[in-house]
Amino acid sequence: MQNDLMEFISEPYVNITYEDTSPVTLKNGKPTESWMKDWTQEQRFEKFFEWCHAFDKREDKLLREDYQIFSHRLHWHEHPFVDAMRPITDNKKRLFYTLVFSFSNEHWGTLMSLMNDGIPATRERFQTQRHARNDLFQIYYPKGTNVKEWLIDGPMKAAEDIHTILDEPKKMGRPFTMMEFAKRLEAYFKEYQGFRSPLYPCKNTARYMAFAYPHLVDPESVLFGGTGHFDGMQQIFGGQNLNGKVKYEIGPNGEFTATNNYGKIWLEQMHILCNDPRNPMTEQKMLNVEDKTCFFYKHIAISHGVKSPTKRIPYTWIFPQEFSLKKDENTNQSN
Repeated sequence: MQNDLMEFISEPYVNITYEDTSPVTLKNGKPTESWMKDWTQEQRFEKFFEWCHAFDKREDKLLREDYQIFSHRLHWHEHPFVDAMRPITDNKKRLFYTLVFSFSNEHWGTLMSLMNDGIPATRERFQTQRHARNDLFQIYYPKGTNVKEWLIDGPMKAAEDIHTILDEPKKMGRPFTMMEFAKRLEAYFKEYQGFRSPLYPCKNTARYMAFAYPHLVDPESVLFGGTGHFDGMQQIFGGQNLNGKVKYEIGPNGEFTATNNYGKIWLEQMHILCNDPRNPMTEQKMLNVEDKTCFFYKHIAISHGVKSPTKRIPYTWIFPQEFSLKKDENTNQSN
């Protein structure tokens, strides 16, 4: 069915609320502790998993209307990108399209223009239409980058330079882990394209490659989270925020190894959430817990007036019109 927010206007909201939370001190506009600090640990777990169960129903006002923030399903691989990319068998095109999608902050129109109309038509499109989502930060581009030009030329150069890395899983007898692949991409963009901090879009490239081509990149492997993820983990577990404190290394077989105590704590917390019987996630749990803890933080922060909803952007910047984030969990069908 066609996805149109007007379809849902007559449907009542079933909002997720946070009763009896506590005031917290803010630093640089962010909480220094959990709003649920006076709840028991079990109560915090219960709230997070209640939120996860409600996520795909999209009955909550924020989850229903702020699709540009909560822009994935509970199981992120249920994304139209996967269906569009799976028929692609050429490794250079696989890498090119996925890099463009990731570095454009997942702009669906840009991806479809490239795949369906080609590079010249996409360059022409960029003269009058938005090339990338502007609701997500783009600080990873080198200063002075003309993004409209780079968004085709940069990924194309990368695909030409390093697409042969996608031959390595067959030689290794295993797929890359997501962090192993992301680190390989990060090293390339730092050395050959002048980036200082490209890990964010490189991790997203690893995610989407894993969704579409699990024989090349393992979607069940560890994906190390960013700031929003650690903000969400602090809300759920309380205590200090571990962002910037976790140290890790990627081993010769792609394995993720925590190298300090904070890293061990983080991995233990992730396994607790992944393995809790209340968790409705059925696969790719490490990846989906990483993603949904970030979204959980945004939801609770907006609910407490600390974060504002992002300015509404056109739905078709993010998804094809016919795709719906709302999902009937009983029938496993989209609406």
